[in-house]
Amino acid sequence: MRRNFTAILSLSAMVLLFSCNSSRNASNYVPFDKSLKQRLEKDNIDLKQVQFYIDQKLILSRNLGDQKVEVNSGVVKLENGKFINEVIVPGFTPGICEGSEGERLLISFEKGNNNLAFGPGSGYTFNEFVLYGTEWKNGTAAVTFDSNKFRARCGTCADVASVTLVVRKSEIDKIERKTRTLKGRTISN
Repeated sequence: MRRNFTAILSLSAMVLLFSCNSSRNASNYVPFDKSLKQRLEKDNIDLKQVQFYIDQKLILSRNLGDQKVEVNSGVVKLENGKFINEVIVPGFTPGICEGSEGERLLISFEKGNNNLAFGPGSGYTFNEFVLYGTEWKNGTAAVTFDSNKFRARCGTCADVASVTLVVRKSEIDKIERKTRTLKGRTISN
């Protein structure tokens, strides 16, 4: 009896694990890059209609110090006698494009004045859209979120510059279905 219970429990855990993992499986997503943006614009597809995601856990935090503690979103923690406002955006959280500023896309993960800017990176990510920030230091960057300055860091990687904007493959597949194959021509005598 105990063996049957253990087997059923193990099977249930595996089914649950695989069902949760399949919706957020990284292989179901592709990086949003300059060429994909150009294709969408060429086909007159409004970027506000595209469902975006981020591929890594993103953690935004700011020190509230001795200020009056009022937090609109996120979690307030007491750390070494100081209040810290922390906002967590889990990997593969859906977001929408609220607008653009030049090459940058302003992506929102909740309602309100809380867009995060993503745009073409530099170095090895020059084509992919990554998180934009200022005051880069030790893999973190300053970003504006909810009209406040936060320090952004990656929760699953060493550098916040690795946080990439992605889209589901199925959305891209819908766009890329216009193909044809030429059979060629031969000379006739």
